[in-house]
Order: sequence, then structure tokens, then C-alpha cells
Amino acid sequence: MPVKPHVLHVFSSAGLYGAEYVALGLMPALRKHGIESSLLCINNPRTPVQHLYEHARAIGLDVRTIPCSGRFDLATIRHLRAIFREQQNAIVHTHGYKGTFYASLAGRGMAIPKAVTLHGWVTQTANLELYKWLEIRLLFGFQQICIVSEEQRAPLLRAGLDNEKIRFIQNGIDTCRFRADVAPLPRSELGIPEDAFVFGSAMRLGEEKNPIGLVEAFATLKTNALKPWLVIAGEGPLRTRIEERAEALGVASRLRLLGARGDLEHFYPMLDCFVLPSLREGLPLALLEAMASACPIICTSVAQVPDVVAGLDVQLIPPGDKAALEMALTRALSIRPPVRELSERVGARYSVSRMASDYAAVYEQLASRHEPLAA
Repeated sequence: MPVKPHVLHVFSSAGLYGAEYVALGLMPALRKHGIESSLLCINNPRTPVQHLYEHARAIGLDVRTIPCSGRFDLATIRHLRAIFREQQNAIVHTHGYKGTFYASLAGRGMAIPKAVTLHGWVTQTANLELYKWLEIRLLFGFQQICIVSEEQRAPLLRAGLDNEKIRFIQNGIDTCRFRADVAPLPRSELGIPEDAFVFGSAMRLGEEKNPIGLVEAFATLKTNALKPWLVIAGEGPLRTRIEERAEALGVASRLRLLGARGDLEHFYPMLDCFVLPSLREGLPLALLEAMASACPIICTSVAQVPDVVAGLDVQLIPPGDKAALEMALTRALSIRPPVRELSERVGARYSVSRMASDYAAVYEQLASRHEPLAA
């Protein structure tokens, strides 16, 4: 009987966002396939609290912190290399360019199989474009490249990567945690009237998610008997700009920025409509979570999103189309679509157990080709 692999997830994180929750959900789900995992969190010196490490430890995962004092730290390579050597039957699975960079260097000269998941690139600055270019170069040393959206395949092929190494694995969520019958977060705790119509989103507050565009569209709504409010869960670099824009538009009193939340399963049921205004995406967990929670949906037609909602009664609009977003918000105030089909779609296609089954097949295929580590 073949020995099951032990997966070493290498992650450098700036907070708890979609990619982090993919790993946090995947690791325990893999145990049903007999596959154990460890999470190797590369220290982020820019954040005083290592949220991914702390959360993983709190939920009982095998997690270690890897020292890193800056953009390039030889100690990080040494620590990872030592762990790669000591862990029998190891497979390295990286998430994010920094994890890919350090794991590539640490694994040089070792016959350790390597997989990577590309959760989506953020490329608003020259530095981020450089990191994307560097990560793609490093992927030639990986045996398996997992993408969460078919949109990601083309730039990899253009770079000369082998299509046979690229595997499309859609994200999955915990459908036991995110359900339509979970008690909603009390609106009174947020100072929101019970009779308000609440739009909401869960996102990283970054340019690619378009939170300022959402606030600007929300500001065009007429205040009527429904008293529209907007609530956004998540953190990110645009928080101050969002607050300033809401103040300038006169909607700050009806906006709540909740920051990072660990109780999103109660957040979505509080909403009358979930809005995903993103300009770029891979396969957003927040959309799947809102669908599983049976929220009416407004979303942009980015990456894998149209495939996820195909045939369902959601408002699908072009990314970056402010007028379309304004119209969709206005329409949502008066139309309540049936939502049972949304949660059924997620349960059938986008569960964490299905995602774990797909990754288990990747790991077992890699393990079947595994050779002993070089001395």
C-alpha cells in the first residue's frame, strides 16, 4: 500500500483573505483522504500580528512560523530547507509569490515534489508586476501548477509553461459553516435599523476589489422607506480612502467598515443583498460563501464568476461599469430573487470536500513519482 504524502503548505501572508481561507479549509479536509499537512508561515515583518499563524494555531492545525526579516533573508531559506529534509514523504505546496520564491530556493538540489496554487495576481504597481513575472519564471521548477480560474491559463502558456502541468481546481468552502439557516449578526450591534435594506460585501480593501466604486454607486441610491445601508467586512490599504470618499459623498453615517471578521457565517445572513464589485478575481470565496448563505447577489463578470452563477437568478454586470452597478443596486431594492438555487449550486460544486478531493489526487499523483531526497 503506497505511503500517503505529507503536504507542507508554504505561505507568506499579510492578513486573512481568500487564499488564506482556502488553505485553512483545505488542510483539515485532506485528513479524510489520509493526507496530513503542515502550514509553514513565513514571517511578515510589516505586520505586527501574524494573523494566519495565529488563526491556524487556534483551530488546531499543525503550523510553524518561519523567520524572515525583510525582502530577502537567507535564514528563511535555511529554515525551510531543514524542514523539507526532515519531513518524510513531503510535498511542498506554495501559495503566493513569496512562498513560491523561498520554497524554490530552499528546495534546490532536492528531489522534493512541488505544487503551487495561483490564487490570483495583484498587479497595480511596478513591484507587483515584477513579482508576477518572477513567480511565473519560478513555476518552471514545479511539477504541478493549480489555477482557480481558467483565465489564468493563457498567460502561463504564453510564458512557455507546459499545459500538462496546469490543473484547474476550483475553490471550495465549508458548507456546514456557511448555510442559509445560520443566525444573522444582530443589526443592533452595528447601529443599523432593523428595517434598513442592507447591502454588503466581504473583501480585501484593495484596488482590484473596487470598494470605492461600490461606495460611489451606493451614494447614488435615493433614501426611501427602505433606508439603504452598506456594510463591508475586510481590511486593506484603501480603508482610509473609503472613509474619506464616503464622508465626501454624504453616506458615511450609513456605511459600516467592519474590518477583518471571524464570524462571516453570521455576516452574510444579515444582508439583504451581497455585492461583488471586483475588477479582477480568481474564484472569490466571498461569492461562494454568500451564495451558500442564500443571499441575493450582484456580481461582476470577472474570471470564473460567470461560470459559477451561470443559469442562476443573479445580477451579473460588467466590471468597472459604474452605471450598471448603480442600476443593479437600485433594482435590488425592489426585487427579491429566489435564492435557494444559489446554496444548492455551492453544495453541489463548490464544497471544501470536493476541493480537497481534487488536491488529494494531485498530491497522490506527485507522490507516485517521488524519489528519495538528495543528501
